[in-house]
Amino acid sequence: MLKPTIALAVAASLLLVAGIACGGAAEEPAAPAAPAQQPAAASQQQSQPQQPAAAPAATEAPAAPAQQQSQPAQPAATVAPVIATATPRPTNTPSAAQQSEAVGGRLRIAVTPPVQELVRGWLGTTTSANAQVRPFADPLVHTDRFDGSLQPGLATEWELSKPDGTQWVFRLREGVAFHGGWGEFTAHDVPHSTALIIGEEAIATDTGLFRGLFGQTPDELFENIRVVDDYTVEFNLLRPEASMDFVVSAQQGNLFIYSKDQWDAEGEQGYIDKPAGNGPWQFESRQLGVGGNVLYSRVEEHWRQTPFWSELEQINTPEPATRLANLLTNQVQIAEVNRDLHTEAKDGGMIIVESELPSIQVAFVMGGIYSPLSPYHDPSDPHLDVRVREAINRSINRDEINQELFSGFGSPHPVWGFHPSLPGWNPRWSEEFDERYGFDPDRARELITESGHEGYPLKMVITQLSGVPEMIPMAEAALTYLGDIGIDVEAEEMEWARFRADFYRPGNTHGTIAPIRGTMRPAEVTLRFYNRSGPEGFQRIVPDPELDELYVEAITAVNPEVKASALQKAGDIKFDLYAEVPIIWLPSQIAINPGEVGEFIWPGNINTAITHTEYITTAQ
Repeated sequence: MLKPTIALAVAASLLLVAGIACGGAAEEPAAPAAPAQQPAAASQQQSQPQQPAAAPAATEAPAAPAQQQSQPAQPAATVAPVIATATPRPTNTPSAAQQSEAVGGRLRIAVTPPVQELVRGWLGTTTSANAQVRPFADPLVHTDRFDGSLQPGLATEWELSKPDGTQWVFRLREGVAFHGGWGEFTAHDVPHSTALIIGEEAIATDTGLFRGLFGQTPDELFENIRVVDDYTVEFNLLRPEASMDFVVSAQQGNLFIYSKDQWDAEGEQGYIDKPAGNGPWQFESRQLGVGGNVLYSRVEEHWRQTPFWSELEQINTPEPATRLANLLTNQVQIAEVNRDLHTEAKDGGMIIVESELPSIQVAFVMGGIYSPLSPYHDPSDPHLDVRVREAINRSINRDEINQELFSGFGSPHPVWGFHPSLPGWNPRWSEEFDERYGFDPDRARELITESGHEGYPLKMVITQLSGVPEMIPMAEAALTYLGDIGIDVEAEEMEWARFRADFYRPGNTHGTIAPIRGTMRPAEVTLRFYNRSGPEGFQRIVPDPELDELYVEAITAVNPEVKASALQKAGDIKFDLYAEVPIIWLPSQIAINPGEVGEFIWPGNINTAITHTEYITTAQ
C-alpha cells in the first residue's frame, strides 16, 4: 500500500501531467522565407549557396552492395597512420535472410513527449535529437546495443593525430546512400552538419561545446574541419579534446549527419519537410502537439541494420494511464509505462524489458548555486549556504521514493554524474553516504534553523522528461519532504523547454528546485552540463570555483590517469558541498507486447528513453 506522502504525489501527478501536456512539447521555429545563407567556406565545396537549385528525383538511390559497403577507404598518403582504431565486437546481427524479410507492419511506440518536437537537431536538446533525429540520421560513431561502447558508424576508424589532443582524423565509410536519392555520404557532409550546430539560430545542447572546439561562426568552423578527401576528415581543435570520438557519437547526441546536397538544392525548408539522413529509418511525416506522432519507413538493405518492421511510429502520449491503456488494447506494441503500473501491465500479458546498463540517474538540482565569479551570482540566495543544501538532502526519503515509485529497482547514487564503473569514482562517497546524506528530517530542521533561512520561499518545478515517467510524482513527494523541514515550497508545472529557455539557460534559477534525469556517460560530460560556469555550462552549479578549473583539466588531459584524478577531485567537491540532491540510478524499462514484439536490446546510455529500434524483432 502506498505511504501517504507518495500516494498524494501519485494522485496529484495524474492531474499535473495533463496540465503540462496541454501545451505540448516545444516546436521548432518556422524556417526563414529563404534558405539561410551559410558563411563562405574555405573551399567552394563547403560553401552554402544563396538560392536552391532544382532537386533531384525523389526516388531512393540504390544502396551499394553489402560487401562493398563494408570495405573502408584506404587512408590518403597525407594522413598519419592510425594509432587508435575502434574494433567492433560481435553483435548477434541477424542473418541476411532475416534482414531481407519485411516481417512486421507498423511498429507503434507510445512515448513521453519530447522536450522539443524537431527534425533539425541543432534546435533542441540531445534528448529531443536522439529521440526524433537518430532514427533517420546516423552519427559518425555508433553505440553498441549490448554494452554501450563506441563502435564504428559512418566513421570506420579514427585517431588522435596530435599528442596534445588538438587534432583528430576520421576515416569514413564508403557506399552509404542518403535517403530520397540525395547521393552518397562523403566527407563534405561532415563540416556542413557540424556547422548547423553553431549557427546563429542554434540552441542545441552542444552549441557551446562545438563553438569552443571549432570557432564561433561557420566560417571559423570550415577553416578548422578540413576535408582531406571524400572519405577522410580532419578536426583541428581550438583546445585539446581527448574524447573526440565521444563528442561526435550518439551518446553526445547533437551531431547527426544530414545531406549537404539537399541543403544546397532546397535550403533549410527541405530539412523541415523531409530531411535526408542515412539511418536505418527514413523520415516520412510528423504531426505536432499532444497525440502527435513521427512516422518513419524502413530503409531496404541498410549498411548497418535493416529494420524488421516496415514502419516505425512514435506517438506522443503524456498521460501514463493512457500509454498503458493503449498498450493493453493493442493500439501500440511498446510503451513507456510508470513502474508503479508494471504489475497492471504484466497482469494484462505484457512483459517488462530493461536496458543492458544502469542507464538513468535521477536527482534534484537546486537553483542559484552560481560561482562567486559568475555574473549570475546572488550572495543572498539561500542555496549558497551549505547548511541549506545539506538540509534539503537530508529531508528526502530516498528509500521511500525507490520502493513506492520505482518498485525497488533503484540503486544508490551518491554523486550526480558519477558511476562506479567510470573513471573518477571515489569509493568514499558510497561509504559515507548514509552518514552525510541519509534521511534525517530532525537534523534537516536544525540545519535550516541554524542557517537563518527558515521559511524561505522555494519553487518546485513540476516537469516531465522521457525515461522517467515517475518524475512528476517524485517531485510531488519532495514538496511534502521540504515543507516538513520548514521551507515554504510551492509547485509550478511547466514544460522542460520553458525551464530550459527561461530559467537555467539565462542564469535565472534562483529560488527553484527541479527534478532531473541523465544517462550513464563520462563524468566530464555531466560536469559540463551542470557544473561549468562558462558558455558551455547550463545549470552552472558551482559551489566552489575550483570545479571550473578541474573541468578544464579533465577535458584537456590526454593521460587517462590525469583525467581520472581531476574528475575525482571534482566529485569530492560535489559530494562534500552537497552540490545536488542525487536520488538513485535506474535501468531504462519499457513495456512490450510479447505477442507482437520479439527481441529488444538497447544499451540505455544514450540520452533518451528508447534507441536502437532498428534491431527490434517481431514475435516468432
